[in-house]
Amino acid sequence: MCYLFSADDNGHVYRSETTVGEFPGGFRNTRLVLQDSKFALFEGGAVYRVQGTNTYLLLWESIGGDGRRYYRSFTAQGLTGQWQPLAATEANPFARATNVTFPSGAWTRDISHGELVRAGNDQTMTINPCRLQFLYQGLNPSAGGDYAQLPYRLGLLTQTNSS
Repeated sequence: MCYLFSADDNGHVYRSETTVGEFPGGFRNTRLVLQDSKFALFEGGAVYRVQGTNTYLLLWESIGGDGRRYYRSFTAQGLTGQWQPLAATEANPFARATNVTFPSGAWTRDISHGELVRAGNDQTMTINPCRLQFLYQGLNPSAGGDYAQLPYRLGLLTQTNSS
């Protein structure tokens, strides 16, 4: 099976499915898999397989009470499993400017439109849980103006606290 996870920008995350033979068309059996407030599950989601396990990690971009973007995380045993919170609140996020360090000084307060670096380059989106790296876009906190013209730049978070 092939699975598509999507959001409606109203706090709902859905899973649809199709067979490999029908891919990329034929998505059906759409199910609501997560629900929260509009900004708590906003956009920029992805699902990864944790290498060597049947565990999956779902990351979803959120907008905090301060208007800054960050990521929440959930895990499930299998792609059709029940998603359980991992680091899923503003106070305990997967990635937020408040729980990461910037070696040359904080240049952003937003962790937005991110993607984990994968262990391979196939459709399974497998990640190595012992060497997490997260490529994201950040924004100078004093930047303003037209959204399409904002001066976003890339950053790379690297896990340093793994046992």
